[in-house]
Amino acid sequence: MITVLLADFIICGFTGWAYETILTSVVFGEFMERGVLAVPILPIYGLFALVLPFVYKKEQNALFIGLTGTVGTTVFELAAAYLTEAVWHRRLWSYADWKFNFFDGRISLFSSLIFGVMCVVFVKWIHPLMQWMKGRFGRWFDFAVCVAAVFLIVLQIVL
Repeated sequence: MITVLLADFIICGFTGWAYETILTSVVFGEFMERGVLAVPILPIYGLFALVLPFVYKKEQNALFIGLTGTVGTTVFELAAAYLTEAVWHRRLWSYADWKFNFFDGRISLFSSLIFGVMCVVFVKWIHPLMQWMKGRFGRWFDFAVCVAAVFLIVLQIVL
């Protein structure tokens, strides 16, 4: 189970990094790398990947997952915005230029809906795929995930 969660963390952390990097690069018309680490992973997306399988362990209704995922991620994003501003005295993100932004641009309806869709995709497809791969490939899956994790950690240290 640990390697499945680690694989979930890596995949979702990378997906979050890619989503934010592509979105901001398109919006601003130039490449904007969104990572906070040297490796292309946003840990906040990876952390959600660790929580969601337990929150939706028995839930299969995509609409319910999408709606509650939208609300949950929005509340978390708003809390994280205030917390990071209090700790680092600066904003790490802003939706101030987006339509339907709230709380002075700390959250937006559009991003919240995207997060809800991401929750559905993760719960219905990504996590089950990682579980299937663990069941199908066993120790090979464990080995590959551990090698990927060590590689990313070493890369983070070196860069």
